[in-house]
Amino acid sequence: MVKKLIKYDFMSYLRILLPVQLIVIGVALINRIIQFFEPPLTKTGYGVDTGSSAIYNSIFVSSLVLYIISIAVCLLITVIISVVRFYRGMYSNEGYLNHTLPVTASQHIWAKLLTSMLFYLGSLFAVFISFMIITAGDLNIEIFKAGFYVLGKAFNSYGANIALYILEGVILLLLSVTAMYLKLYCCLSVGQLAKKRKILLAFGVFFGIYVVKQIIATVFIASAAVNYVFFESISEWISDNGIAFIHILLCGSIVFYAVLSLVYFLINKYLMSKKLNLA
Repeated sequence: MVKKLIKYDFMSYLRILLPVQLIVIGVALINRIIQFFEPPLTKTGYGVDTGSSAIYNSIFVSSLVLYIISIAVCLLITVIISVVRFYRGMYSNEGYLNHTLPVTASQHIWAKLLTSMLFYLGSLFAVFISFMIITAGDLNIEIFKAGFYVLGKAFNSYGANIALYILEGVILLLLSVTAMYLKLYCCLSVGQLAKKRKILLAFGVFFGIYVVKQIIATVFIASAAVNYVFFESISEWISDNGIAFIHILLCGSIVFYAVLSLVYFLINKYLMSKKLNLA
């Protein structure tokens, strides 16, 4: 049954998000085609003739701005569709059917999360493909050369640790996206407790979490700034143990997002199991 739920969500996502991802790639292709019409600079008696270049630059910049907007819209729509699919599947009319299926609350959450994660990563992959298209040619080669150069310098500086940094970075990316989706699901789950204006309450919970996190971060920074001796000793330790500090920073972030994900997941599970309100 869980596989059927995942398949159903997957097809729903595919119908909506695949065209959006193709649009991003299409805009990148248009921008790349425009680049082929870049006019050569021609000399005149007064210097460089920039008349045709000005027309080209305006068209090129417009297409580039459109490309950037398409990326932002693609990623935003991916998240919005994920939230809408969760709300409709769990707390709208569809919820009456889904909650009668032989599927636990945990399985519902994991099914929604899995499809959301897959399509978010799919959107990131579409953005990567579009970037490869828009920079195809000499620029693409130069970017790869620069990337390998930076990677080589990093390997010379950090040795085998660079592989661990990459692995930790990938895990951190996956956990941060997981925490993002589970937080949004949690806000919707809390919002459905209200008799009226459930979406409004969900928005309120979302901004409440944001404010609390900002307050905690501000208090931490202020405490570090006041305790100058402690802050200075930490700075000295970081300068002497740069490699270990990067590992600690990445692993600490991984633990942080893992704990957040667990908390959001448990709140979702409890509310869906014990406090379900479809009225």
